[in-house]
Amino acid sequence: MSLPPFRSVVTLPHYVVLDATGPDALSFLQGQFSNDLPSLGTTHASFGVYCAANGRMLASALLWQHDSQTVSLLVHHSVAEFLLKRLRMFVLRANVTLSQRDATVYGAYVEAGKAASGRYEVLHPDEQVELIQAPSAGNPERWWMISTTTPSLAPDDSLSAAERWDAETLQQGIAHIEKATQDVFIPQTLNMELIDAISFSKGCFPGQEVVARSHYRGTIRRRSALFSIATDTIDASLLAPGNDLYGTDQENQPIGRIVNSANLNGRSYVLVEVLLDEWSAEQSYHLQQSNGPQLQREALPYDITQQRDNKRPKL
Repeated sequence: MSLPPFRSVVTLPHYVVLDATGPDALSFLQGQFSNDLPSLGTTHASFGVYCAANGRMLASALLWQHDSQTVSLLVHHSVAEFLLKRLRMFVLRANVTLSQRDATVYGAYVEAGKAASGRYEVLHPDEQVELIQAPSAGNPERWWMISTTTPSLAPDDSLSAAERWDAETLQQGIAHIEKATQDVFIPQTLNMELIDAISFSKGCFPGQEVVARSHYRGTIRRRSALFSIATDTIDASLLAPGNDLYGTDQENQPIGRIVNSANLNGRSYVLVEVLLDEWSAEQSYHLQQSNGPQLQREALPYDITQQRDNKRPKL
């Protein structure tokens, strides 16, 4: 299989790939993550989350089957070591080995005209390269490239190029857990079921009872919304993951919390966990304090006020 016609490649040093290898790799991770891995087959990937018993997320990952013996996870580098240690605690008698792959993660932009079979398609052009289709608003298409060799097209190693990739991902409503936000959010507040990162029919996984209860009782009061602000008007530290946001005249009562942020074309795009009641009231959102820099609302490709079907599956 030949590689798609890339027009540019960027290095994404803040992501790494973990591998679970062995006859029990698929069943082991099926019992640890929120998404339904067997349903993906070997041709597609999906996002999933790893939770503590209290339902709060300890990691998020893009998962796919690398081969018949290996399931792979694309994760933020700040949670990789923790996740490896945590998962190894639960291997017990399962025939599976967990490790970090010696490979580099790139973002690849594909020339217009490349046809893909669907979202998060997985391609295996050769033994050294793996491609996973990334969320995109259109042309150019974007692909994650996992490679053990340097791409033939010289990659852009600049911070601005990596930030552009992350900002485009945030514009598609895709959040990721970093070290600063571990054990803070439940999956639904980061819209994880809206991007099909949670299966409510697959069976148990850590935190599943809490996550399912919130879903079936319809008690989701927080979602993640997208904002932006001119990059040159603020101190970058104000956009750190975990920072609180405030509404006008609400100095001591935070109404939002930053999940991720990244810069693109002179603007900082910020994914923020918000209270739905405040969101519906057209609340204004300010950094650091109630009279701090105000964020501008941006559109997401899905409606954060929607409720997915919360009927319990028939047994």
